[in-house]
Amino acid sequence: MKKRTIRALLISLVLLFSLAGTASAAGSTTATVPVTLTVSNEYRAVNVTVPASLPVRVVNGAVAVADSARITNNSRTGSVRVTGLSVTDGAYRVGNYDSFTGSKTIALKINGCTTKGSGRVDINSTAFPVIEPQKNMPLKYHAKVSGDAPNTDGVDAANVVFTISIV
Repeated sequence: MKKRTIRALLISLVLLFSLAGTASAAGSTTATVPVTLTVSNEYRAVNVTVPASLPVRVVNGAVAVADSARITNNSRTGSVRVTGLSVTDGAYRVGNYDSFTGSKTIALKINGCTTKGSGRVDINSTAFPVIEPQKNMPLKYHAKVSGDAPNTDGVDAANVVFTISIV
């Protein structure tokens, strides 16, 4: 940082001395000074809202999920996109949504993309399109829960991790 400050001071002094001119009593001197602009955008902030949770309820064997889940791009400029999705084990083991089996297991389908087990979920740009500034993308999700689920309330059955990138 000191090198930049010293360099800026030297440039300012050179500019000052180069603009110094002699003026006679009968005349005037004009000088043109450039406006130098430096922009350093090392990063742009991602400003999005993701759901605090993706609730799943099982009532007498019927599985119900929220229909209001969405990801919102709060930015005034700059589009974003979900570029990664993973689901990891919580109190339940994450299973394969398409061939669901197992004890104390949960499987998810989010915007049509299904879990195959704990870890990364294969996603595509159709399921997770670009989210324009000040817009949102609905999250349509479904769940399967093993029949041996005991009566509980508010258990963190699994964890969903969204990776969101600037487009």
